[in-house]
Amino acid sequence: MVSRRYREAGAGHELYPDVILIDGGLGQLHAALEAFEVLDVRPPMVISLAKKEELIYVQARKEPIRLGRENPALKLCQAIRDEAHRFAQHYHHILRRKKTLEE
Repeated sequence: MVSRRYREAGAGHELYPDVILIDGGLGQLHAALEAFEVLDVRPPMVISLAKKEELIYVQARKEPIRLGRENPALKLCQAIRDEAHRFAQHYHHILRRKKTLEE
């Protein structure tokens, strides 16, 4: 996903956001950073949010950030992640409905 989304952005066709939030833990963060390396693009700040413990991994830190469950920054990251999930599920349902109607 990262490669597809940022391939043209790296060529100067699109502006990067200030922060890219990856859904998942340390493994997903490393995979996203590896995709940027393959694209030969220097990304902005990339962070990931691990679901179970709600830990925030940052590309330049060895240890994750653990925020309290009521912390507004954590709530914002959770809301962004949840909206991305909602959007993806809705789009998937549209594609599935479209395919069913075509058959």
